Formats: sequence, C-alpha cells, structure tokens
Amino acid sequence: VKYQHPWLIRWLMGQEDNLYPNSYRWDKSRFSGKHMILTREEATVIADYMEKTYLDPRIKKSFVDMSTFTEMEASLGADIFREYSCLGCHQIKDEEGNNMGGPISVNLYDAGNRYTLDWWSRFAENHQDFTPHSGEYLADISLRKARHIIGYLMTLGVKDFKFYEPWNSKTFKKADAGRGAKVYKEYCVQCHGPQGKGDGPGAKGLDQKSAVHAELPLSDYPKDYLYNLIYFGGKSVGKSPNMPDWGMTLPPQGLADVIAYVRSTFKGE
Repeated sequence: VKYQHPWLIRWLMGQEDNLYPNSYRWDKSRFSGKHMILTREEATVIADYMEKTYLDPRIKKSFVDMSTFTEMEASLGADIFREYSCLGCHQIKDEEGNNMGGPISVNLYDAGNRYTLDWWSRFAENHQDFTPHSGEYLADISLRKARHIIGYLMTLGVKDFKFYEPWNSKTFKKADAGRGAKVYKEYCVQCHGPQGKGDGPGAKGLDQKSAVHAELPLSDYPKDYLYNLIYFGGKSVGKSPNMPDWGMTLPPQGLADVIAYVRSTFKGE
C-alpha cells in the first residue's frame, strides 16, 4: 500500500494539495489537476477497496525501523537529501515554512503523513521499477544512508515526531565501565593513547591531533553528545573528520560500555 489510510481519505475528499506543482506529466500537457471530491463515507469505501485490491507484491516490510530512528539520523538524512540533488526536483519546507526546491516532481514536505514506510523503502530501492523513464536518476547510496534519508522523509510533516534516544535505553542502563575499558583498549587507544593523552601511534601523522581525553571532563559531557560523536564520527558534531564513525563496528552494548568508561575515567583532573 502506497498511501497512509487517513491521508488517502483526505485526498479523495479534496483536502490535500496537488502533489505535483506542475502536474504529473508536465512535459505533455497542462491541466488544472482537479480531482472529483467525495464525501467522507464515499472516500472511506474507495480507500478500503483500493487497499484491498491494489496490493503490490513487490512491497515487503521495510528495513528501516522508525522506532529506533534518532534525531541525528534525521539531520544526516537532510544532508543527504541535498547532497544527492533531491532538492533540485522535490519541494520541502524551509525553517520559515516556505516552499523550497524544484517543483518538477512530487512535493515531499508532508511525506511522513502521506506514504507508508514499506512502500517508500521499496520505491527508494529502485524507483525506475515504478515509473520508468520518469527523469529521476538512480543514486549510488549505501543501505545506512538509505535508512537516514528514508527516515528523514518519514518525519516530514509529522507533528512532534518522537525520536529514539538510545542513551536512555535499557542497553545504557546495563552499561559497564569495566567492559568499556576493553573496548577503549581495542579501538580508541590506537589514536587517543592508553591513558587518553592523545599519543597513540595513529595520532603521530595527523595534522589535527586526537583529542586528549585525560585533560577533558568527559564525566560532565552529555551522553547524547558522546553517543553521536562515537556512533556517527567527529564530523557529525563539528569535530575532527579523522574520528571515524564507529556505529557499524561497535555493537550497542559495546558503545554504551565505552561511554560509561570514558565518563567514569576522564574527569579533567
């Protein structure tokens, strides 16, 4: 199913904007884009019929779990939206609520209230499967980046979307600094050094030196900041791009443990 049930009913009742500012086939015709308006009862019957009759067998359960989608992932998704030129054809809202972007294709500023996650994920995998020769290009994008941009679009228009906060999860409640010391030794020491003095062998050739943990009050640093720094890398929080994004390397418990270790060990004293 492509559209969320409440949105489809609203659209059939004439309560939603035209999805294509310049019409669906802007290259072949110009027309008003008016659609017949139904009553709520009629729209509900039609929506139910469409959802039961026009099931696409290609649509499977999405690989994106929105219940674990974080605010940082949404921010990265917004960056990807611009980096991959999506803004050239699709409109979203700017900070003042004004439309921004090219009006040649479907607007996306309310995508989170319109599309189902399963359909959106399959469409993003290869949209040429759905609309051949539509003029939309295929992007070279990783599965992780796909999660970010799909999740980002699924938040657009959703009022007070509740982002996941992993630092408040059960995993972090079970964090153990002793286990974290082992994670630090295996991964962090190579640049930050065994005592956190920034003198690891990997730091010797760097122009932008590794952070000296021993001089920082990491015990006072917010868990969410440390989580984003380690999971998404230094550049995600405005720090050195030489700090890798460890999110795909460290399991959730390992990440929670190493944060517990640095917060209990490095107090800026």
